[in-house]
Amino acid sequence: MTIRWITPLLGTAPAIELLNSDADIHIVDVRDLVDKAGNRTHVIEEKIKIGQKLLSEGKKTVVCCDYGISRSNAIAAGILAVVENISLEAAVRRVQQATNVGEIKVELLHAVRAALGTHVAPSSRPARHAVMVTGGNGFLGKAIVATLASNMHVTAPSRHELDVSRGSTQIDVIAGETDSRTIVHLASPRVQTSNVAMGSSITMLRNIIDVCIARNISLVYLSGWEIYSGYRGSVLADESLPPLPRGPYGETKFLCETLIEHSCKHLGLRCALVRSGPIYGLGGDRPKFIYNFLDKAQRNETIVTHHYRNGDPALDLLHVNDLVNLITDVVRTNFTGTINAGTGILTSTHAIASMLILLTGSTSRIERIDIDADTARIAMDTSRARSLFGWNHKVSFTEGLASLLVK
Repeated sequence: MTIRWITPLLGTAPAIELLNSDADIHIVDVRDLVDKAGNRTHVIEEKIKIGQKLLSEGKKTVVCCDYGISRSNAIAAGILAVVENISLEAAVRRVQQATNVGEIKVELLHAVRAALGTHVAPSSRPARHAVMVTGGNGFLGKAIVATLASNMHVTAPSRHELDVSRGSTQIDVIAGETDSRTIVHLASPRVQTSNVAMGSSITMLRNIIDVCIARNISLVYLSGWEIYSGYRGSVLADESLPPLPRGPYGETKFLCETLIEHSCKHLGLRCALVRSGPIYGLGGDRPKFIYNFLDKAQRNETIVTHHYRNGDPALDLLHVNDLVNLITDVVRTNFTGTINAGTGILTSTHAIASMLILLTGSTSRIERIDIDADTARIAMDTSRARSLFGWNHKVSFTEGLASLLVK
């Protein structure tokens, strides 16, 4: 008999294993609930009251659904919250630890939360605007967390504390415990350019969106210039330019943006979508070619650049500090919509190689290799950012590149 005991008297199990059992247990049958949105509050209240009454009488109580996973664990958490007068988030953590079941549908937890109302202890509520940052231990994440923390309450769970790809329940629990009002979603697969990463990225985003919708939390999502990577030649991209991605990474961003657009239009999501040029800065390791060029220059070795059919590749490189300032403005103002971030200036890889040779006093020479393909040269039009926030990039690429040489 598979009963997962949460307390000595409260457990969950698949219904089929218990309904014909002679064991001295009492069943709270929740199979008539749906494992998604739509359950009526009074129905859930009645399930919780039944469990509460049985436990108050000292009876062994098992909440059952078809598999003993989502519906049963959600109702068990509600019962536990009432009986022990703890927050639903604390109860969910107890249930997860005891049952070793990680995922409970957020829509169902939201219904349980509505049914509980004020009958349980609330989570502690920070006085300042509370922000959760996923991927907060990465290069960009650390910079954003450090800046936002100056006047906001910031939570940045580590990958060990929160694996965004494993479902929405843990995200929901942390959001509830911290009373997060905004989620800045930066977490991504370690390798972002594969077909496998495409599925993982969409799964992560969907888990975040589920929580944002259930809790009415604003989402800030970082997209990128790759959304335009299918264009050929030099393009100045404003927010009205139709996306035209090319390759797995750009297509992943396009699919994520499409999911966000759908969720905003039909599900009530509030989202700021920030499309950034390539980000660089001290402490980062991207774009990779810059660090490869730098290593070659410091060794006085030949630097190899590419030349495509339509010219040298060129990028609108944005210093991390400038992007952090824009994201801070977005969070502070609760902005929703799409906004492009960059310098509006394209710098070729050949020019970057030449700059690094000059900065390092290198004797390296530059060779070009012809590539039989076209390249995208996308500069970001930041007129909207200037109009809305008075934002403009402050770090010139020459300054930013020189800062990378600081040991």
